[in-house]
Amino acid sequence: MQEIRASHGGNSLRSWGTLGSLSIILMGAMWGLVRSTRHQQTLLEALRTSDEEKHGLILRLESEKARAMTLASHDHLTGLHNRRMFNELAASHLEGAQRSRKHYMLMYLDLDRFKLINDSLGHHVGDKLLHAVSERLRSSVRSADVVGRMGGDEFAVLVTGVEHAQDMDVLASKLVAQLSLPYPDIDGHEIQVSPSVGIACFPRDGHDVTTLCRHADAAMYESKRMGRGRFTYYDASLNPSHDRVLQLERQLPKAIENNELVLHFQPKVDLVNYQISGMEALVRWQHPEHGLVYPNDFIAMAEKSGLIVQLGDWVMQACCAQQARWKAQGIPLVPLAFNVSPMQLRDGSLAAKITQLLQNHGLSPCDLEIEITESCLVEPINQAVKVLEDLRQLGIRIGLDDFGSGFSSLSQIRDLPISTIKIDRSFIDGIRSNTDVGVIVTSIITLAHGLQMRVVAEGVELMDQLVQLKMAGCDEVQGYFLSRPVPGAEAEKLLLQTTIIPT
Repeated sequence: MQEIRASHGGNSLRSWGTLGSLSIILMGAMWGLVRSTRHQQTLLEALRTSDEEKHGLILRLESEKARAMTLASHDHLTGLHNRRMFNELAASHLEGAQRSRKHYMLMYLDLDRFKLINDSLGHHVGDKLLHAVSERLRSSVRSADVVGRMGGDEFAVLVTGVEHAQDMDVLASKLVAQLSLPYPDIDGHEIQVSPSVGIACFPRDGHDVTTLCRHADAAMYESKRMGRGRFTYYDASLNPSHDRVLQLERQLPKAIENNELVLHFQPKVDLVNYQISGMEALVRWQHPEHGLVYPNDFIAMAEKSGLIVQLGDWVMQACCAQQARWKAQGIPLVPLAFNVSPMQLRDGSLAAKITQLLQNHGLSPCDLEIEITESCLVEPINQAVKVLEDLRQLGIRIGLDDFGSGFSSLSQIRDLPISTIKIDRSFIDGIRSNTDVGVIVTSIITLAHGLQMRVVAEGVELMDQLVQLKMAGCDEVQGYFLSRPVPGAEAEKLLLQTTIIPT
């Protein structure tokens, strides 16, 4: 019995010991769980704070962009739409006009003898006259019409949805008459000017804004030749370049086959040490008859005809071939950027094409950079996002070109693999003359850095612009002040000197 009791007592002690150990283990586990929970809460709070900060940055960036869009889309002197905004609004109207049976006309006008007024009475009087003309111009057309100042003393009006063709004559006559009336008090002067007006009709004289503006401009100069203070309708005989445009449209498909396309290269310069940090490849057409043809004269044709993907493929191939040649020659390589169109981004094979090109030419993904415009971010963008993600996985940097020139939601930037923002040249143009633009550019740079993006300013043409951008913290600049786009041989010399010191 004693042995049994002893055994029973021993078992009790062991049970209590085991229970005590379990309690200690359980308490330790509970304390670890508490610490883990607190750590998780801390992490969640940090993540939430980080996400809120990012969201705040996005909202501020969108607010700054909204202000920038207002400044960038309106002429500061007259309050009218500027050239870029006029073109965009007019293009939107013309898309709707395709489905309408009504008449549309684009009027292009300038003021006769305006330079004489400017030179004799001073620019301040000229500016006040332009403001008065813009007010009268606005009141002479309908609210549905689009009015813009195209620069200097040149204005444009898109007259929309006219019921009868003969009504266009009435509207044009009224406009000329109203603008020709005296301006009784322009800084104490009574001034009388008349407009010379050129008219191009949609769709007879063109299907897009660029063509209509070009044709209306040709008709305007015919009005001046005929005696000023009048309007003239466009006729193909007025524009000698009309045949050239048709010729280029016909010959573009053969330009790629005939190896008539060439690349020029424009450097990007780091604002810390003025080293060349990258190059942008820009396509040119070396036409056998017309010489060097610039993209503005054939990219729209390529998009319209569906050749833009084939053209884009040629540019990618040429960029890789050029980088491979420079590498073989021992020339220091920097990322070579090229533009990708929305149609290319919707091509699911883009990443595979680039992968194959890199392998064929013995290059690394860091040797290339892709630039997209905000037009690529217009809905639906699912396919574009997938392609961009594939390119990021490949190791290729992606830049957002012409930032501020489009209408995409900036909240999308957070969801895209973009590493660089290129501020549109329209902001850089105004950075010296408009304090608000300078503040906005500085804000965009600061907020972009908050999103871990580098900032490039394009279109830098003056030392003052470069200095202001450097003070604002801009990372890189690009523009004629440092170097114009140059052929491959000249680009080699720039790469070998490695830096471009502004003078």
